[in-house]
Amino acid sequence: MDLYQWAVAGLDLDGKTILDAATGAGEATLVWAEYIHKHNMDARIISVDIDQPQEWIDKIRGELGDLQKYVELIQADIFQLDCLGDESIDVVNCDSTIVFLNPRPLKLLTAFKEFHRVLKPEGKLVIVSEFPPENTPQTMGQWQRWNFAKAIWALNAETWSAEPRPEEVESALELLGFADFQCQRFPGYPIRDFQACIDEWGEMMLEKISELVWPELKKALSQQVQAVKARISEEGFMLPDQYVLKCIKKG
Repeated sequence: MDLYQWAVAGLDLDGKTILDAATGAGEATLVWAEYIHKHNMDARIISVDIDQPQEWIDKIRGELGDLQKYVELIQADIFQLDCLGDESIDVVNCDSTIVFLNPRPLKLLTAFKEFHRVLKPEGKLVIVSEFPPENTPQTMGQWQRWNFAKAIWALNAETWSAEPRPEEVESALELLGFADFQCQRFPGYPIRDFQACIDEWGEMMLEKISELVWPELKKALSQQVQAVKARISEEGFMLPDQYVLKCIKKG
């Protein structure tokens, strides 16, 4: 059973409303829509994101195709879901998002509190997130890529990401009134067509490096971008291990 199969396993979504919190590229939205369609369920997905380029929205709609009938794409802030009433949602799905909230832990807790507000009693929360990349011979390039980005952001007095472990997330959710935790770890796997992703990462790093105020450092870091890209091109691109954490809002 893969990650997404485990995430939706045992969920009766017929007649339910699902909040997909932070749509991103729409991968999770598509998975949930396919699950609903496959099981012939009458369900609705409200997929929210605060700032998506129109080309992303067009791509998501194109990939959904006929499954768009299950999905409503909304521009909204997961920290303040004014578009949703109290106890109006049956299931909240939050996929590959909390790593970018956790550098400011109160933001992470604010999102969790808002999930708790919109969920019905006994409503379900599903979180998919990453473990920190490990520094091994097989994953050195990915480890360098991830930590290099963190360093560049730090040099600009900003924060890239921080990966909370499931036991940390569970403790925070328990304080807010969630219970019945289930967690499963899924091993990382290689990505075949990764060059476009790595090229985009390199461009992002170079743009961020250009904002630094130290000329000699900028030159050295720009060279290191190319070194990291070369290493990944040689060894391949490995996704880090991920976990799925499922719980319910206590009634």
